[in-house]
Amino acid sequence: MEQFKVQDVPIEKQILPTSRPFSSVFGTDDNIVDVPRNVTIISRQQLSDISIASVLDFSKLTSSSYTTTNFGAPANPSIRGQTADLFINGVRGRITSNGNGLPLDFNAVESVNIVKGPATAVQGTSMYVGGFVDLVTKRPYFDATKGSVSITVGTYSQKEWTLDVGGPIAKDVAYRFSYSGQDSKGYSRDFYNKNHSIYGALTFRPSKGYEIFLNATAAFYRYTENWGINRVTQDLIDNGRYLTGVNSNPAPNFALYPFGYVDAKGVPISFGNINTVGGTAAPISDPQNSKWVTSGFPSGNRVIFGPTVEINRHSRLLKPGDHSTGRELNAQAIQTLTVGPALKVVNNSFISYTARNTLSSYYYSEIIDPSWFAENRTEIIFTQPKWTLNTGLDLRYQRTKAYDDYFFEPANVWDITKDTSYVNVYNSVNFPNPFTSLPIPGWPNRYATDGVQNGDTNDSHGTTVGPFAQGTWKISEAASFVLGGRLDHFDAYVREPLLPTHPTASIAVWIPNYNSSLIYKLTPTSSVYVTYNKSKNTSGAVGNGGGITGWNAAGTKLFKENFLQPSELIEAGTKYALMQNKVFLSFAVFDQKRTFKSTSSTIIQSFHSKGFEAELNYQPSKHLYGTLSYSAIDAKSSPGFQSDGGVGQFYASTSKEGRVSGLPRNLFNGLVSYSLDNGLSFNANILVTSPINNNSAGTLVIPTQYQLDAGVAYNTKTWGLRLSVSNLTDEKNWAPPNAVYGNASILPLAGTQAQLNLKYRF
Repeated sequence: MEQFKVQDVPIEKQILPTSRPFSSVFGTDDNIVDVPRNVTIISRQQLSDISIASVLDFSKLTSSSYTTTNFGAPANPSIRGQTADLFINGVRGRITSNGNGLPLDFNAVESVNIVKGPATAVQGTSMYVGGFVDLVTKRPYFDATKGSVSITVGTYSQKEWTLDVGGPIAKDVAYRFSYSGQDSKGYSRDFYNKNHSIYGALTFRPSKGYEIFLNATAAFYRYTENWGINRVTQDLIDNGRYLTGVNSNPAPNFALYPFGYVDAKGVPISFGNINTVGGTAAPISDPQNSKWVTSGFPSGNRVIFGPTVEINRHSRLLKPGDHSTGRELNAQAIQTLTVGPALKVVNNSFISYTARNTLSSYYYSEIIDPSWFAENRTEIIFTQPKWTLNTGLDLRYQRTKAYDDYFFEPANVWDITKDTSYVNVYNSVNFPNPFTSLPIPGWPNRYATDGVQNGDTNDSHGTTVGPFAQGTWKISEAASFVLGGRLDHFDAYVREPLLPTHPTASIAVWIPNYNSSLIYKLTPTSSVYVTYNKSKNTSGAVGNGGGITGWNAAGTKLFKENFLQPSELIEAGTKYALMQNKVFLSFAVFDQKRTFKSTSSTIIQSFHSKGFEAELNYQPSKHLYGTLSYSAIDAKSSPGFQSDGGVGQFYASTSKEGRVSGLPRNLFNGLVSYSLDNGLSFNANILVTSPINNNSAGTLVIPTQYQLDAGVAYNTKTWGLRLSVSNLTDEKNWAPPNAVYGNASILPLAGTQAQLNLKYRF
């Protein structure tokens, strides 16, 4: 035969969202042009090219996604300025309290679908309405047995290794197995990740119309969280200068005074003058004066500040030896019965187990002991020439026992230029706080605040029964109407696990969620749409690990409002697949309102976000691809609480509506990759963010920043070698914390780093 060249792009290297069916929004296999939501699909090729290792990295590949640091361990990304849901193959994979939790495990991930805006009727509501990320896991190989092993080494003692193999067992059964391990240090002092993850999958096709896909993950974590640098000032952000000084608190005298302290005039401190700085100083006990540290309750910490000094960017607030551990086990079964072209039944069952233990001596304590989450969703999908309908029933169960202590959290008391081995509240005569800290059963020398006070400690379980229907009616060749609705019946029971009386409460609510869209096809490969979504949602940090809280002040009942916070989205957009599907363009504008009631206070915050998003994907051949994204978001919120880091404690952050902290108004990213026939390839990406408020008051501002990354690789049929360099120009960039800690935390991002990956394929 005459020789010929194949010009098409292999499916595993496709980055165009039109290259494969998309089911993450409505549960049906749709062309992305016909989906009336702004969506980003991140392929395996993109994940590998820019070495995505955290939800923080999603901002390099999509619009409107910028995630706050969440103590250096964000479990969920943020989209449109709010924490986003995390899904695994279409069902929720984890529920956390505020997006903080175990690191995201990419060992099982093949590709990522990012959907902007609340989940639809098929998935149901949660406390996260900014959007959701659907992790599509690795599938078994039916064509042949194949796999790879790899090792990665890099700066700051990075060491990672992987094994991935799969193939057919019989003509109707195939498997996939993947393992990844890590033993790395990091840019920050005393930082490390010692994590292991095992993933297994099996697909069984006993008949033409039936398939079952089984997958399971076991992940084990030992790592350090990263508060970053405390005592945040604009001088620190602009010039890298840190405010020194140690506290000079007095020694308490409980024999003379009810709360142990008097103020500078000798007046005993009580509820009338609470948080007042104490009187005459006691002698300095150690380099941090840790013996006399208070929680800010009842007496505030008194700090004698010294001069500002240039801070080492590797410094951070942590006592050497502090660490976090965790275990996460997931199992899933997806059964698909195809009766014919007009009828398909899908059952998606998922169960997750999470246990977590964090103790930071500066001080923060969290124990999830453990959290269970299970979901079973049955979808009956009817497909006709003029309409499609996805209807069914969703069942959920969650069970959590969690203990949390953040009332004694004097983060700004500690001077990280001095000996950090004394950054330890256990040295203090005021710890545990007699008013807020209670011993945790079964955990010696560990304390937590009761759930009535802090809104996170809980022993709870809840069940959800949610019938749903999601349909599309083809009005004409050009116009379609989409309508979906769901009504969840949620039953919750809570037992407070620390108070001697162990108060209990239960609640039952109906939680609605509905959406509608109108789509008009300008051409067979382009569309315009308008979407409306309205829902009620559970609110606030509903217990670490996904538990249920929200007590009234008396500890006698749960606030119904915590489970029925409204959210409303209006979105309009247009999409274009051009140049014979070599270019994909999408544009969207949105207006979203929601209210948020913290489970640890009576304050109800309102959020209002308006924005514009634009995304471009270009892949003319197997040699070249590029992506561009831009978003402009105006996000504002009403007053909430913010911590000053323990010098006082908490206070209302603003007196009127203000800009949401931790979110750039403008975000731009770009990625380009070019490969040669000889196996050599090059890629580069850039991320640019406009100024970001580090605190809610807007008095601490991170300026415009950019990061440039680049990589070069050489691949043969059996070998691959990739060198990646991040922050090529060694920018001194910063990342903000979640809003409540904006006065006490900022994370210095890493300077120039390099990693080398060697892969062998078989």
